[in-house]
Amino acid sequence: MRRHAPKLKNKVVIITGAAGGIGQAVAHLFAHQGAILVLTDIREHALEEVRDSLKMPDARTLIIGHDVADPRSWHSLMRRVLKKYGRVDIVVNNAGVVQPGAAEDLTTDKIHQQVSVNFLGTVFGCQAALRVMKAQKFGKIINVASLGGIVPMPGEAVYSATKSAIRGYSLSLYGELLDSPVEITVVCPDSVATPQLAYELAHDEAVLSFIGEPLKPARVARGILKAALKDKPEKLIPSGMGVFARTGMAFPRIFFALFPILKKIGQRMMEKTREEERENDTYTLRFGDL
Repeated sequence: MRRHAPKLKNKVVIITGAAGGIGQAVAHLFAHQGAILVLTDIREHALEEVRDSLKMPDARTLIIGHDVADPRSWHSLMRRVLKKYGRVDIVVNNAGVVQPGAAEDLTTDKIHQQVSVNFLGTVFGCQAALRVMKAQKFGKIINVASLGGIVPMPGEAVYSATKSAIRGYSLSLYGELLDSPVEITVVCPDSVATPQLAYELAHDEAVLSFIGEPLKPARVARGILKAALKDKPEKLIPSGMGVFARTGMAFPRIFFALFPILKKIGQRMMEKTREEERENDTYTLRFGDL
């Protein structure tokens, strides 16, 4: 039986936030597809465990401590990657943070952190990637936003706003790049079972993050792989919930009429998950699962 060649054979892929749940899942899937990986995170020590788990030759993996909110860090990252590999095929702007809380109570530091990491980190990443990719006349950028950037998320307003900004920025860039050899896709997943969602569980305000069963990081990684292989402006994960989110925002009054029901569903799911954590002490393991 004929074996199919790996879809990303020898493609040089930069993944930000690679120490997190989605980042690790993307790293494992892309490694399986033959990619050369550049794994970045502000937590450089955590990247060593990710690299070890991949069991790849050192020549095919590079780990770099990297602050996405610092343009100088992006410049240094690109310089190192080009020196080692000579090109950049794909950049996955995945790094992100969430800080739930009532709008009036959120500290200035927590507001700045989300805007700097989520939105500005994506903007700076796109700028750095575009400078390289336009010069080499090829490349693909994938920005990870959220369905929470399409529908409003009371209790996580700044996070929702940053993801909405990523989506708007990415779609604007898609139009800007229509006549360019460089491609861009924004990926919008529903809530994902990662340590970040486990952190949200401790905050009652994050109720809309729990209205459905969280996605496994591996499913999001498969969506990101599809985005890497196709020239589409947007990838919604799952597609059905994505269409619901888009439709809901076409009629905001209807969405907010349903909000009390959605809130009750989320509250029940939060309590159920907290109870499972207390009884089985398995929540952290489940949410760290790839």
